[in-house]
Amino acid sequence: HGNLAEFEAVVCGLELSAAITDSDLGDVVVADYDTGLGFIGSNSRWRDRVVIFTERDSEASICHAVEQGVRGYLLVGCSVADVAAAIRTVHEGECAPAPLVASRIAERIRWEKLTPSELNILRLLFFGLRNKEIARATSRTTETVKTHVRTIFRKLDARSRTQAVMIARRRGILPEEVSDRMHRPASFRGGSGNGRGLSVPRPLLRTTPPAKHSGLQELAQPR
Repeated sequence: HGNLAEFEAVVCGLELSAAITDSDLGDVVVADYDTGLGFIGSNSRWRDRVVIFTERDSEASICHAVEQGVRGYLLVGCSVADVAAAIRTVHEGECAPAPLVASRIAERIRWEKLTPSELNILRLLFFGLRNKEIARATSRTTETVKTHVRTIFRKLDARSRTQAVMIARRRGILPEEVSDRMHRPASFRGGSGNGRGLSVPRPLLRTTPPAKHSGLQELAQPR
């Protein structure tokens, strides 16, 4: 039941995009994240038979794909048996999320949303601001900021500022542009001791863009 020999790859690699209008080819599409979502957004007959194979394991990426209609979601490193089972399941019209994918979806359902004020303070935590600096930047008292921080920790199930930022990034709560230090709000710019603005330390986490998969694209059909 875990042997890919039972499937025939009819179109591979870059040829897949060119074959999108050929209704005679394939039964299931196995593609990287962006290509898979492209098929779902098209009028292709495969839009409800897409299996995404990707390194993207964040709750934000997973839930976005599921909301768009992806039927199968596999993570790089899964077994051959997992791939075979997913193709077979999607071919039969069912959904095939990897175990971690299913747990990410379940976590999102249990989320307690952050308020706009809490989101603003979370972004400042990302840049490493202390409670007094956040209070000054947001015109709040230090005690109010501390209350917001405790609430953020509770809602994210975090025990530290660093962990809160990590969880927020995984969930997609912190937008990608926040990871770029050049996108700080203007009110937080300025060197230390120059009297022209708050001195902003380095972010709690050094971030790099998620690596894209090599571009697996394949149409498969049972032999």
